[in-house]
Amino acid sequence: MAMRRLSIIDLAHGWQPFMSNAGNVVAFQNGEIYNYRILQQELKHAGYCFKTDSDTEVLAHGYAAWGIDGLLQRLDGMYAIAIYDKIRRELHLARDRFGEKPLFYIHADDYFVYSSNTVALNILPWLDIKIDPESLAYYLALHYVPGDKTIFTHIHRVLPGERLCFHIDAFRKNILPYYELPLQNSLTRPSKHRLIQTIESSVKSRLIADVPVGVFLSGGIDSSVIAAIAAQYQPRIDTFSMGFHASEVDESRYAQQVADQIHSNHHHFYFDEQTFMTLLPEVVSSLDEPVGDQALLPLYWLCREAKKYVTVVLSGEGGDEIFGGYGYYEDFVDDRRFLEKIKTYFTRHSPSPPLLDSLINNPIPTTPSGFPLLTDQSTRELLIGIYHGVNGFETQLLKKLNLCQDRLQRAMAADIFTWLPDDLLVKFDRMAMRHSLEGRAPYLHPEIVAMGLNLPPKEKIFRGNKKRYFKNIAGQWLPQTIIHRRKQGFILPMRQWIQQWFAQHGGAQRYFCKINFPHLNVRELDKLVQDDINAGILRERLLFAMIILFEWYAEYTTRIQRFKSAST
Repeated sequence: MAMRRLSIIDLAHGWQPFMSNAGNVVAFQNGEIYNYRILQQELKHAGYCFKTDSDTEVLAHGYAAWGIDGLLQRLDGMYAIAIYDKIRRELHLARDRFGEKPLFYIHADDYFVYSSNTVALNILPWLDIKIDPESLAYYLALHYVPGDKTIFTHIHRVLPGERLCFHIDAFRKNILPYYELPLQNSLTRPSKHRLIQTIESSVKSRLIADVPVGVFLSGGIDSSVIAAIAAQYQPRIDTFSMGFHASEVDESRYAQQVADQIHSNHHHFYFDEQTFMTLLPEVVSSLDEPVGDQALLPLYWLCREAKKYVTVVLSGEGGDEIFGGYGYYEDFVDDRRFLEKIKTYFTRHSPSPPLLDSLINNPIPTTPSGFPLLTDQSTRELLIGIYHGVNGFETQLLKKLNLCQDRLQRAMAADIFTWLPDDLLVKFDRMAMRHSLEGRAPYLHPEIVAMGLNLPPKEKIFRGNKKRYFKNIAGQWLPQTIIHRRKQGFILPMRQWIQQWFAQHGGAQRYFCKINFPHLNVRELDKLVQDDINAGILRERLLFAMIILFEWYAEYTTRIQRFKSAST
């Protein structure tokens, strides 16, 4: 058991592992425990002696005092935890509730290994990289692989809110959830005072560090609230925003407005759209699994620049999934005006979409949240030559979604189970950690998630007003001009870049043929791409995801071979 540390708390003494009970409990952690000082005091009162002020030492003594279940129930943090009990000869692995930190493992007949990244597993001498065709089908639909499987046949994930116990002598594992998403009856709403207090407390706890802390400030409501609260506790806090040279997609003026109001030390950077060719290989080398999200590029740039000033950044991830911020959620709300319903009927012949019973194999090319897919089932069958059914994770996912109290809650929960941990948080964690920067998401506090997810539907979205309840309380910190402005995201000149990419690589056919990607029918892929290019690149999300997939595979396999050669 070993780890490589990014020093954030107790820089001089926080080196791992930490021991308890005369060295019989051994604890490692990748991440941060935000309420460790409260737990530390509780353990001190129980007679435990602390040698450091590290949050990881709390895990060793906490396990000794409360056991693994008692410890996990008390934690507020983002973490991948490994605790070895020498007396019971048990290894305990656990991942935080919403998947902010990664945790992978392999369990075969004669070995069990785990890591916070896939590279450390694939460089093991007895393993060969094998791409899983079922996972590839998910990627072709979603541009990421969801659930407990990875893109690799032999590597699995510990899911968010799960713990794994490996019994050394019996050589078997048990996997159990220690956290379930609270899907309660959404008929009542929490008091504004309680939600305000919880958000402020969460932001304050995530400012704890022995290194400089900043905030990613896009100018949208989620990051602006975090920045405004953080500035109350750390005056002149560093804030960071990314802008674009095209005025129609540049949000920098809104970020500057917030920065001026809260008196932050604001840093604004412009994304250079001309560096796509050199930037994309750098981004891909930061991924231990492919994620075809276009926002990887500006986020990588922002993390690189922010690291020059701080070592920890707070960001607004999770706000849209918790409070109802995505436009496609509106299809699951029954409060549309009469004329809107009539218009919807004549354009789609269905006032409301059906409740989908599959993650990707649906008659409508969306997930159950309404998120649009890259491909339909027939296209995926052409590209990989197999019919993709429903795996165990998807079966359990649908069971959980059917516990939801209303259609909107079901859509939001679908994103919290998939899109949030397997795209947004992967993107945030990998791009930040590539630059030795730690990213923290204050909205992913269990109480905030419970309060937001269980709001009545009309308090989430009402007549086009998304995040209605959250906007009502945001006036505590922000002016109305920021709260009610139109939402924007990263919009990049992707069609132009894709054309340039293929031109630089001798055309799409030559590009895809030079990399022998397992299970993919290159002839069908080339036909699909050529048809789309001839039509003016209409499926840019799919083409970008395919470029990421091929570039990632070429870089990743080369990296693994280099490591293995060096070790021999």
